[in-house]
Amino acid sequence: MHRHTKDQRAVLFDLDGTLIDTTSLILACFEYSWRTVAGQSHNRDALIATFGMPLRQAVTSLTAVQGCDWDEDKTERLLSEYRSFNLANHDSMVREFPGARRAMEKLKERGYLVGVVSSKGRELGRRGLELCSLDCFLDVAIFLEDTDHHKPRPEPVLKALERLKARPGLAAYVGDSRHDLIAGRAAGVRTVAALWGPAPRESLEQEHPDFSAESIQDLLEIFD
Repeated sequence: MHRHTKDQRAVLFDLDGTLIDTTSLILACFEYSWRTVAGQSHNRDALIATFGMPLRQAVTSLTAVQGCDWDEDKTERLLSEYRSFNLANHDSMVREFPGARRAMEKLKERGYLVGVVSSKGRELGRRGLELCSLDCFLDVAIFLEDTDHHKPRPEPVLKALERLKARPGLAAYVGDSRHDLIAGRAAGVRTVAALWGPAPRESLEQEHPDFSAESIQDLLEIFD
């Protein structure tokens, strides 16, 4: 058990696209649900731009271009179809990013507190962590249900720091989306762009992260 102090260093991670590879699953969920409810789909770039948002917010942003014939009932049906497809296919499509387990283990050995800050719901978030055997390294895990406001707002990152009793100045947030980097910066922590995720490098660099990592292994040089 760690003794949490104000001088404790902490590394927080986003989950999807950062620790676990869910890109193919998420894209397939969107494709299936959108085809089923609306008979159409969105291009990959538009979908990836929503990564890091809570699902309902992502769907709302995508439906904004649908016009006046889109209504709340369709949104609810789409969310239902998405979640059903996700549950049915989650375990067969989710994988740990190579090196994630080793990186988390090494950070713990070096004395860092390690946590996850995700916009995902707790049930599926924990399921993914357990499936990839990453849950055992965590000192804190923040999911959708833990805050009223979500990324790109800073509240989820600040909630993790509060539970760890760690200061923002000694913490960092590693994420693969612009929403992660904006949230981390607003929370006063250092930000690390996870370039191994699905987002285009250019979109992450526009947020001026403190560090950029080509692979998870690079984190062990950043946090030495």
